[in-house]
Amino acid sequence: MNAGRLGIVTGLPAEVRAARGAAARILCADASPARARSHAEALAASGAAALVSFGVAGGLDPGLRPGTVVIATGIAAPGGSVLGVDGEWAGRLAARLEPALGAVRAPVAGAPETVADADARAALARSTGAAAVDMESHEVALAAVEARLPVLAVRAIADPAGRGLPASALAALGVGRARVFNQLCRRPGDWATLARLAMDYRRALAALRRVVASGGSDLAFGGGASPGTSADRARARARR
Repeated sequence: MNAGRLGIVTGLPAEVRAARGAAARILCADASPARARSHAEALAASGAAALVSFGVAGGLDPGLRPGTVVIATGIAAPGGSVLGVDGEWAGRLAARLEPALGAVRAPVAGAPETVADADARAALARSTGAAAVDMESHEVALAAVEARLPVLAVRAIADPAGRGLPASALAALGVGRARVFNQLCRRPGDWATLARLAMDYRRALAALRRVVASGGSDLAFGGGASPGTSADRARARARR
């Protein structure tokens, strides 16, 4: 398998930067599920050997803190269908991440729009059994099914279950700073929530960068042992 032919779809530009270092072509959907699907189809058509949904997610499991990495065991699509992932590949990546980062293996739910309300998230968790929700994974998985390609979803929790997202946070998705500032002027009580969300979002991005650093440039697609860090390799040479 050629790890250089991985195709990665992210939701936001910051997630593209977090994925750099992976031997893959990376496309950003800009918070659009439809664009995630078209990007995944384009990657498949251009010769990708496997597809990855990579980025942050909202928490559905109350036990998952910001920065927790979730490797999907399945993807619950809107409408009730459950899309499979490559379980062996997911297991290899989880094993590579275990020493330095660890990861939770659990179902992920797909949604056509941001699930901002805490009660709506709780209902989604009950109906799907999913630990996290995002807007890209189900579209990437559907494209993978059509193209008969392996698929993986790797998401890091950015906002935990139980915390609703204010309108100012929703305004920040794919729009300019002026709109966010206007929202905050109308709802000044959102400042503290938005600051906390920004901090947790940075934690999630840092976790995604560690996925690439610990999982290797192939994200374990090609199999084999973890490539290790440069410090690990230096210690190994010193023991010889």
